[in-house]
Amino acid sequence: MIKRILRILLAVIAAVFLIWFIIPVIWGIWHIGCLIGILLCSAILFRTCFSKAYCKIKNRMCKNAATKILLRILQICAIVVIVYCTVVSAFMVYAMIPQNCSDNATAIVLGAHVKKSGPSSVLWQRIDAGEAYLNDHPGAVAIVTGGQGDNEPISEAQSMYENMVKDGIDPERIYREDQATNTDENIRYSLKIIEDHDLDRDLAIVSDSYHQLRARIIAHKNDSSLEITPINTTNTRPAAIAAYPSYFVREWLAVPNEIIK
Repeated sequence: MIKRILRILLAVIAAVFLIWFIIPVIWGIWHIGCLIGILLCSAILFRTCFSKAYCKIKNRMCKNAATKILLRILQICAIVVIVYCTVVSAFMVYAMIPQNCSDNATAIVLGAHVKKSGPSSVLWQRIDAGEAYLNDHPGAVAIVTGGQGDNEPISEAQSMYENMVKDGIDPERIYREDQATNTDENIRYSLKIIEDHDLDRDLAIVSDSYHQLRARIIAHKNDSSLEITPINTTNTRPAAIAAYPSYFVREWLAVPNEIIK
């Protein structure tokens, strides 16, 4: 009975997350995180909802030496993947926890897509979090970072700057870095601005919570002595909420890739 209840519970959770991974695709957001999430949830649903069919396939494979070995390899791979994803997720969650830093830690607000109509949902959330940090820390300054992509009307840095100033942030407290094309360049170029202007070397990285571990790794690759605290965005906009799980899963691949670069 307990196994049945757990199987039903797991199936319900997998179904909910499957829908959650599919919604961004319907809205035109497609990346490796969506694919992994959909495949993972589909596999869990098959295992929990079609356990008899799974057992039949398993028994057939065990009757042949070659397919039995293949089955064992697949099972071992599944265990390795589960352990790996759990460990990386634990580190990602730890990186979301605020750390002790200077009250005047320099905020680095990481860029995101700019639409023709203005900032995307993800970028709006980073703007909001950056403004909140500056309002809570009157002695701090911020670096808004992000270049202009081929499909963006202005640079991400300029978009953030304009909206922050419009919301009442003193423009003298905002430095623009508008050449970066990825997170690595966002942080590397921002550290150069910090050095050039003799800003506080403690960092407050403003980004989505799932992004904090990779941002911290990049920052420490540039300078291992940096003190860093995360400033996580609050997911209040529908598009950002819908895309969150897929972006979280995408980091499972992005984090090790960043480490070995």
